[in-house]
Amino acid sequence: MPRSEEANIQIKDERQRRILSSALKVFIRKGFAATKISDIAVEAGMSNGLMYHYFQSKEEIYAELVRRAATFSRRLLEQVQADSSEPIDQLRALAVRIFQTVEQQQAGGHYFVLILEAMTSGVYPAQAIDCQHGSGRPFEALVGIIEEGQRRGQVVQADPAQLAVTFFSAVVGLALLKMSGTIRSMPDPELLMRVFSAASPAVAS
Repeated sequence: MPRSEEANIQIKDERQRRILSSALKVFIRKGFAATKISDIAVEAGMSNGLMYHYFQSKEEIYAELVRRAATFSRRLLEQVQADSSEPIDQLRALAVRIFQTVEQQQAGGHYFVLILEAMTSGVYPAQAIDCQHGSGRPFEALVGIIEEGQRRGQVVQADPAQLAVTFFSAVVGLALLKMSGTIRSMPDPELLMRVFSAASPAVAS
């Protein structure tokens, strides 16, 4: 008996999800340049021919993953901003949630690592990724949180853009170490917050 159109759509969606989930793992493990369509096919348990039925190239898969990663990061920032009124608490919540996704091996943690890989590989410069957030400079939303935290005396005084890059790099760097097995668990987020808090002895002048 022929499959219904609805069944065909479900199969297509499931296979696309499997391809993207597998590709995310492979890209993080091997990097964009070293990854081949055949690597993703093996991870997904599919033939190369079936892969090409859903995506024309690894570039197309990578672009879709970067788009999803940018959307995920934007929504996460929106959530922590909505849940906490104080900027320092927003930074703390952001670190906690990213650390949790990494510990629980959820896609969210992989997305942040993918964004860093995309930026450093030169495939997607920071500006190209950030434009998907609707902003005019890299890490715009994070910079805004830091600037407001500085105005309230909660965040250490330093260049906000540099602080944003440092925060992002520290969080994602730890995530990468955890995913690679270099460290067994993510550290206490409070260790990171001591670096950025204006009240911390470690950053007091």
